[in-house]
Amino acid sequence: MALARTLQAGGDRWFRLEAVAPVSGAYDFQYAELPALLDGSLDAKSSVLYTAYLLVAWNRLHHLYDSPGEVFQAPYDSTIEALFDGSHTGQQLLAGTPDTLSALLTPHGVDMLSHPTGRLAAALRVADSTCDWSPRVPIRLYDAGGDEQAANANTDHCEASLRTHGVNAPVVDLGSPDYQGSRHLGSNVAATAAIVRWFSQLP
Repeated sequence: MALARTLQAGGDRWFRLEAVAPVSGAYDFQYAELPALLDGSLDAKSSVLYTAYLLVAWNRLHHLYDSPGEVFQAPYDSTIEALFDGSHTGQQLLAGTPDTLSALLTPHGVDMLSHPTGRLAAALRVADSTCDWSPRVPIRLYDAGGDEQAANANTDHCEASLRTHGVNAPVVDLGSPDYQGSRHLGSNVAATAAIVRWFSQLP
């Protein structure tokens, strides 16, 4: 969605936007994804990884905390930032993080994500504006029922946001595709073929 918005605005002289078909996106962190992560609606381990990544990456961009110990419990407060340095494998991330958010976050970390203020709230407003525009090309949103990583409310909120801009963006429910035990990954696999078929039918 963000790439499409940038292309429509003329952000690249080599590419032009012809159609938009995002899949299982996290379009609304504050009111869809974060609540689902925190209330246990999504896969526990995925929630740990996404939350840790969000806090570490956004701290580097927006200075959300002075010390990792403010938001991460021991012993992860001394190891978590190094895990997200871009050189660790997925298996290392899995092994180096706890299985639940309650074991990862301090009470302050939970409160910060539950009730964003200051720099975090400002960053979320920017991130959550992904669907706040008017595509002038055909658009569809794809998702999978029961996605265990990207709450389906993300797509619902995106569709509603586009509608306020006068854009009808049909939501294509991919059902419950499975890839390596994941509906989220399955949605990407299933949507790829569906999107190629749709693109090939466009004038």
